Amino acid sequence: MRFPRLSPARAAAALAVGCLLAAPLSPATASVPEEHSAERSTGDVRVTIKRDRWGVPHVYADTTRDLFHGYGYAVAEDRLFQMEMAKRSVLGTTAEVLGEAGTAHDRLTRANFDPAAIRAQIEALPQEDRDILDGYAEGFNRRVQEVLADREQLMPKQFLDRGFEPSEWTGYDVAMIWIGTMANRFSDSTSEVANLQVRDQLVAEHGPERGQELFDQILWTEDPTAPTTVPRTDHPRPEVHGEMPGDRPGRGGDARADRAGAAAPAGRSAAPELAPVDQDLADAGLELMARHGGGDWPDQRPTASNLWAVGSKKSADGGSVLLNGPQFGWYNPSYVYGVGLHGAGFDVTGNTPFGYPMVLFGTNKHISWGSTAGPLDVNDVYQERLNPEDPDQYWHDGAWRDMEVREETVRVRDGEDQVVEVRSTVHGFVTGTDEANGTAYTKKRSWAGSEIESLLAWTKKTKATDWDEYLEQAEKVGISINWYYADDDGNIGYVSPGHMPDRPEGQDPRLPAVGDGSMEWEGIRDFAENPKVYNPRQGYIANWNNQSGPGATGDSGTWSDVDRVNEITSRLQAQRRLTAEQMWAINEETSFADLNIRYLRPHLEDAVRGLPAGDPLAEDARLLLEWDGQTRDEDADGSYDGPQPAMMRAWVAALTEDVLADDLPEEIYAKYADGVYARPGGSARPAESVKLIDNALQGEDAGVPQTVDLLDGRDGTDVVRDAFATAVADLRAEHGEDPQQWRAEAVPHVYSTKNFMGIDQAGADEELRTPEYMNRGTENNLIALDGEHAHACTVTPPGQSGFIAPDGTRSPHYSDQLAMYTAFGCKEENLFPEQVEQNTESVTHLD
Repeated sequence: MRFPRLSPARAAAALAVGCLLAAPLSPATASVPEEHSAERSTGDVRVTIKRDRWGVPHVYADTTRDLFHGYGYAVAEDRLFQMEMAKRSVLGTTAEVLGEAGTAHDRLTRANFDPAAIRAQIEALPQEDRDILDGYAEGFNRRVQEVLADREQLMPKQFLDRGFEPSEWTGYDVAMIWIGTMANRFSDSTSEVANLQVRDQLVAEHGPERGQELFDQILWTEDPTAPTTVPRTDHPRPEVHGEMPGDRPGRGGDARADRAGAAAPAGRSAAPELAPVDQDLADAGLELMARHGGGDWPDQRPTASNLWAVGSKKSADGGSVLLNGPQFGWYNPSYVYGVGLHGAGFDVTGNTPFGYPMVLFGTNKHISWGSTAGPLDVNDVYQERLNPEDPDQYWHDGAWRDMEVREETVRVRDGEDQVVEVRSTVHGFVTGTDEANGTAYTKKRSWAGSEIESLLAWTKKTKATDWDEYLEQAEKVGISINWYYADDDGNIGYVSPGHMPDRPEGQDPRLPAVGDGSMEWEGIRDFAENPKVYNPRQGYIANWNNQSGPGATGDSGTWSDVDRVNEITSRLQAQRRLTAEQMWAINEETSFADLNIRYLRPHLEDAVRGLPAGDPLAEDARLLLEWDGQTRDEDADGSYDGPQPAMMRAWVAALTEDVLADDLPEEIYAKYADGVYARPGGSARPAESVKLIDNALQGEDAGVPQTVDLLDGRDGTDVVRDAFATAVADLRAEHGEDPQQWRAEAVPHVYSTKNFMGIDQAGADEELRTPEYMNRGTENNLIALDGEHAHACTVTPPGQSGFIAPDGTRSPHYSDQLAMYTAFGCKEENLFPEQVEQNTESVTHLD
């Protein structure tokens, strides 16, 4: 199996990255942490840790407790400060070390989980399972004690700079890292309160009938032309990359016949009787979601992760090839951690976020697996009517009920402690109180109570050797995260685990449910109903946070045929069979793809077709019509190459204003206008406004019924042409007459020193940058299995270790993967004992 290798040009580009680092790297000969010391032992060896030349630890032990003891120890060697701040972030104890700066975060975090419920789940575990958590904590604490005993050599500089020390860990803390950064980040999103506010504004401006029509048109529940990971039986073939897009992905065929009524949930025409929502309350809810990785309205799903896999029908050697790009964001130290676990039934190598007690992305040489953010609607917000005489009572099942109230104390460094009152109803925690309207909002999670079972299923799936064993663990998972599978027989599979509520008829999933008892769940749907597919006829599986399967919709995203997954599927379909190198090449192309041109180009082509030869507007349009859609800054001059990126930014903005500004209230329109190429370096997804514009231009051919004419009776070609003319006129006024001189500023790829909740996890001087933003995985891993061979190639920037010694010396593995990642290279992982032995650079024995 051949893996990607850097071209000379890419290698040169990689070397140039060093000049952008916040501080120079220390030479490999500098003093480093004890991870690189000679072997040591004071008794019988229980654990052996072998680190390869990239600093990746391979842990060997005979028992579960010892294996995870070694794992926790290794993580503490590499990421002690990052893990300390991650633990404090998820527990809501940052103010203990940050002072007043951490109180707002801690207050919000404490109100989002119940420590007693998590502890009870852990205490109920059999000893073998507890050994995973407790063994990890013991190993972690072992390293903490070594550091405290030798502060001058081993204490990470970040602790010294801030004047506090690392704390002891428990199995509960280990579990909470996973719960707080996986369950509470990627399975807790909801936009129901924000949606209600939008509906209220539309109704207030346009009246009940037109307001509801507009609401259905901008926030639909099912578009039968949207691409799905579980293929639609009548899903039309996406265009092949490189062809001019006549019929685009998700257009045409029988799917369009089902579009009538797609915008509104079947059987739910009556709007629920809900009180209006206060603006400040909505803002508070959005702040909580932003702290946990959610997006901005109207698409509040986490912007996370892509994956593509091919099986025996489509791989060059008849095996399986899986490529995963979990898109958590970019941080220093890295969000992910490389590790190998060998013993006690585990033989696993791969990467995982924050040193989780499992490997999320990896292989056991029989199967490989990966994940992307889950799409299932596993949360509901309930609007509770409060007792005007007692705001701690709510109306449910015909009577006023008392809320449960518990107190949490937020301890504040150099300040007064603060008491937080956490309230809950039969539905869940109170996330906000709307005193002006006499209501409160609570969130009901279908996965509440199954957090630890879900965590252990993720751990145990790494022992699976076939699809059936894999599904056994998937069925135990309560949270919504997509799982992917490939094996050494060339089989591939996809399942979207999660407890799917059986909601009552009459509940609109886009809006809060009424909390009076009339909209209670009727249970959890059978796992057989969860989206899943095994060896699809098309020979591949692909996902970029698109819809999981037909009918699998929710409240937080408008799935449409305008979807970035088409960048992947069009390239997969362009090849009859793919090698590992061709699979990897897709990663680079999609990382720089403009995600709007695919859908707007045919409309522009139609709009300028009738213009006379030599017309200046037609000449300008040709620049976009012939563009490959790649937004690059290959000469590293700080601007994107060519005029097209600047043209797209100006044109999409002009189209958005022309089509949407007169129909949407100012605050709602601003969300769409601000979302045009708003994310770093461009859009992480196609602009939400492009979905509405494209539907409007399709008219009755759109997958979502166009009840309200957003074009105001104008011909679509005129709208497109006029907006394009406005855009190029603005560009000429700003940049001059020659289009070849038009440029958009390139945005660098930034590795933040704050974690995803905005809490410091490194020094401010540790921010890293590379020249151009890449819309790709936080790490990338490619795993190929064919029954005779197993190969894995990964890259986890900036590097394996975040350790900085008290004197400022950085580990040689602090950022040694940054140039490789920037140049789209990868390092081959050591999957077999002989590979580990050949590439071992240090050995640690723990007795």
